[in-house]
Amino acid sequence: MTKRRLFTLLPLLILLLLTACNLPRPNAATETPGDPIGTAAAQTVAALSTLLPPKVTITPAVTHTSTPQATLTTQPQTTSDGTPAARCDAGEFVSDVTIPDGTSMTPGQAFTKTWRLKNTGSCTWTTSYRVVFDSGVSLGAPASFNLPTSVPPDAIVDISVQMIAPSEVKDYTSNWKLQNASGVTFGLGEDGTKSFWVKIKVETANLPFAVTKVVIGADNAAFSGACPHTTALNAAITAAAAGRVTYFWERSDGTKGAMQELVFNSSGTQTINTSWQFGSSFDGTVTIYVDNPNHQYFQNLSVKVTCT
Repeated sequence: MTKRRLFTLLPLLILLLLTACNLPRPNAATETPGDPIGTAAAQTVAALSTLLPPKVTITPAVTHTSTPQATLTTQPQTTSDGTPAARCDAGEFVSDVTIPDGTSMTPGQAFTKTWRLKNTGSCTWTTSYRVVFDSGVSLGAPASFNLPTSVPPDAIVDISVQMIAPSEVKDYTSNWKLQNASGVTFGLGEDGTKSFWVKIKVETANLPFAVTKVVIGADNAAFSGACPHTTALNAAITAAAAGRVTYFWERSDGTKGAMQELVFNSSGTQTINTSWQFGSSFDGTVTIYVDNPNHQYFQNLSVKVTCT
């Protein structure tokens, strides 16, 4: 039995060895058609290779991450059609036409302040609109006054008011706003709260010494009665600075009084008194001639004395 099996297996082993020798090698050339055993073996290997799963290489995708950025956009108020909404009563300052900020004034000096404003609202400023004092010092101006003309949207208007510098030497500010026909007060700027103003500096001017004013008065400038009659006279003399004033009285009939002297220690006004006796009727004027420093006659006073 054992020998028979060996004889039976021996041919099979030889057949397998022959078959293995004819299997395709790497990089081997394709078998020629005249080799049926090699061709069959190659077809068997090719068929088996199609049954094996293909090798798959997975390459992970590279992703780039970044920190998101937020942009805040403020949208202006708009109307239903998307256009910016305009307030009815709104305005803006354009310029100081007169009296720029910090203008120097002398005590009691009168001046005219003029502002230039623009109507930036959607409503016309009619002449029923008013300029109203808001805060600070009014500088002698009225508390309110009407606009001089109607001002349609986008138009410019010049607004003027008469003012007087106070007597005290210091800085002053006068703030003003607008008021519509319904009595509602509004200011300038985007929020409608800003005032427009005038700012001045009241200072004592360093003027040269001179008499600037003489005002003459009498106790009775029109007398009728027994003569001789004595008329009491007075005069308020104003000087711009310290100094010595020399002067005399003079009548229109050519009669002159004696030269007199008046000393000023600073600028200001002093009152002098004198009297003139009339022995007969007189209808004329009385004046003062300032010899130093002016060499000037000043406004006279009419005097009439009727002797009966």
